Amino acid sequence: ATFDGWYAAADFSGEKVTKIDATTTGTLYAKWVEYIPTIAEVKALANDAETKVAGVVNFVSSGKSGNNVYIQDATGGILVYTTDNCKVGDKIVAKGVKVMYGGAPEVKSAVIESAEAAELPTVVAFGNLATLIADTEFKHFATRVSVPGLKIVSYDSYNNPTVEDALGNQALCY
Repeated sequence: ATFDGWYAAADFSGEKVTKIDATTTGTLYAKWVEYIPTIAEVKALANDAETKVAGVVNFVSSGKSGNNVYIQDATGGILVYTTDNCKVGDKIVAKGVKVMYGGAPEVKSAVIESAEAAELPTVVAFGNLATLIADTEFKHFATRVSVPGLKIVSYDSYNNPTVEDALGNQALCY
């Protein structure tokens, strides 16, 4: 089980209690929920494994047949492919099948089981593109990253930009 927060009501209704100070009185109730693997744990699963995954949405790309939903937690990011709708800033729990698609990990045929407002994930800062380019294990895939001084040098046929850093390193961005 995973700890889901403190509540003032025994039935876990109302808002989560997120601050307690010296003047706080009353009883708090700990809510425990089903364990959901981290994104790193989902990435390590065998292909075609059914799983749940949770994270905060940092980008959504909608197409004719579904949505590419990029989520991130403290362990990394992953693409969740679903026909359900959600928005940037939602913390979602999705159930689907872990696969590799185009060399990157994905949870396909996903059904969004829950969504609630959350803070956007932390941006991972890099001095240049070299570390990201060398990321053959997709550790930073679907995560929010920053690289100073990037400039767009071209676009591919899907309108994805190729960027270049001050050292001349280039990378295609999805």
